[in-house]
Amino acid sequence: MPSSIPPLMSSLITVRRAMFLALAAVFLVALPTASSLSAAGGGIEVVATEEEVNFPGNVDLSVTAEGDAEIVEVRIFYRTVGSRVWAYAYPEFVPSNRITASLNLTGEVSSYLPPGAEVEYYYEITDSQGNVLRTEPTVVEYEDTRFDWEEVKIGPLTLLYYDQSASRVRSVVRSLESDLARLQQLLQLDPAGEIKGLIYSRRSHTLDAFPQQSRTTTEQQTFQGFAFPKRGLFLGLGMDRGLIVHESAHLLLDQAMGDSALPTPAWLDEGFASYMDPSVRIFSSGSLDSRANPLRAMNIVTG
Repeated sequence: MPSSIPPLMSSLITVRRAMFLALAAVFLVALPTASSLSAAGGGIEVVATEEEVNFPGNVDLSVTAEGDAEIVEVRIFYRTVGSRVWAYAYPEFVPSNRITASLNLTGEVSSYLPPGAEVEYYYEITDSQGNVLRTEPTVVEYEDTRFDWEEVKIGPLTLLYYDQSASRVRSVVRSLESDLARLQQLLQLDPAGEIKGLIYSRRSHTLDAFPQQSRTTTEQQTFQGFAFPKRGLFLGLGMDRGLIVHESAHLLLDQAMGDSALPTPAWLDEGFASYMDPSVRIFSSGSLDSRANPLRAMNIVTG
């Protein structure tokens, strides 16, 4: 005997179907809103983008866009490569159906930006109808444009230099091949991530390149190099084997520690880099007692 559905149950099923169809309709209506954030941008189109780097102090970016409606807002999102945090700024432009928005990115970066650093960025463009276009992320390098750089590859290291004799470069590179292989083996990096080093030829050339230090350390020429582990980059003065190994050790130690590790104490970081430096004399703990500060006073680099 065929079963029959009570009138009350039939009404409930009808109501549920109606609710389902209503929700489906809302979902379908919402889809075009989400797609307005895609490359189409609801009629917004990027006509051209430009990058111009002039060291020191200028990474000029511009975007030209047009749309069916008036473009009312442009934001540029940016972060240095190696950072997880995005910041944003508002390029200057006059609202219109076709605009060109421009910005000097180095004026927006709140901290020191070393030459050779790479900055990832993208634009978010909004029109008066609420349509939004997000461009694909791209990378610009803050190159020191004062010099004609040459480069050589040694293991994971890309070394950039200028005004160096070919014989000097060959000699240093031969030694660095075994030095960097030893570093990678000791730190169990197989393979190591890519790192980059910039070598300056004269102290005067580093004044606009190195981070600002105290007047005393600058006058006494305390620092020959600086490492930026999160950027996989170092700067150095002179085509010197010991310097290059020392700064590379900072970068590779950071790789070995990993992103989730606590900050490495400065005494350990500097001690390891000095230990790997083939030009440094190693002292015993007893002989250091009268020469060095206690470890508790060495949690940061002094100067």
